[in-house]
Amino acid sequence: MRRTLLLLYCLSFPLAMRAEVIDRIAAVVDGHIITTSDMRQQREIRTKLGDKPIEDDAALLQHMIDDYLIETNMTDVTIDVTDDEINAEMRKFGPSSDFPLAKIREAVRLRIRMQKYFDKRWGESIHPADDDIRRYYESVFVPAAKDRGLTSIPSLESIADSVRNNVFQEALNHEINIWLEAIRRKSKIEIFK
Repeated sequence: MRRTLLLLYCLSFPLAMRAEVIDRIAAVVDGHIITTSDMRQQREIRTKLGDKPIEDDAALLQHMIDDYLIETNMTDVTIDVTDDEINAEMRKFGPSSDFPLAKIREAVRLRIRMQKYFDKRWGESIHPADDDIRRYYESVFVPAAKDRGLTSIPSLESIADSVRNNVFQEALNHEINIWLEAIRRKSKIEIFK
């Protein structure tokens, strides 16, 4: 019996030496595991949805952590997303590739839910004042236009709606960042290198 066990051990040793790592844990967020294959998949989804690529692994991982925290903390407002809304958004991205359609649909569903949640929670209370719009135009838009070498800068009146949307989005992003920072502080986040 001992010889059999010794023989099995000796025969299994070379197999153990050839073991390879299939996946690694990149982070654990409140007990939820994010793996390196999850990160690869997220990159593919972002590419399929036309997002700006995130090449830095640490930045992509932080984005995924934030998405998970937002998704699990959208509890104070009920948000429904219909198949029609998802289908309309999916049409913007063209035909599907080899990537599983269900994963892309789920990513689109989450994005729509997040946007609706943010609009409902903070968007209804953000109303940019005319002074805020003028200040943004003078201190952000005009300098950026000059830096790009535009010779003819549009008047505030001609682009007031676009400027208003930018001011609104900045105010909304500010509120989201404050909320998300509070969530990060109360969450248990472990990042593995």
